[in-house]
Amino acid sequence: MDSLRVDRITTDSFGIEPALLGDRLSIKLTGTGDMAAAAPLGAYCKEVQHEVRRLSLAAVEFDIRALYFLNSSCLKAFIAFIAGVTGQGPKCKIRFVTDARLGWQRRSLAALERMSPGLVSIHDK
Repeated sequence: MDSLRVDRITTDSFGIEPALLGDRLSIKLTGTGDMAAAAPLGAYCKEVQHEVRRLSLAAVEFDIRALYFLNSSCLKAFIAFIAGVTGQGPKCKIRFVTDARLGWQRRSLAALERMSPGLVSIHDK
């Protein structure tokens, strides 16, 4: 399998760390998903969308357990990613991993799961 063409992103308050695990891409988000994080996350999601197609990935997992805030602009980046992946043909599953102790995470993502129930899932850990 080809190597991943998206890199880690680290700012003062936000981080994105990818890991390619076979035919699955795991992306760990850390810090604060505020306005400063919205543009880097949006651009990153577009890059990941290309990687899904290029590598024929079966799944993308966003681990947000270490994310302590997520604003609507960051949610919009996820919505655009889901819409883009949906339009690419073969279905790539999208999984969000949340911290069960942080109830806001699941509540914030619930609309994404309802938007594409066969494609998007949320798992508490």
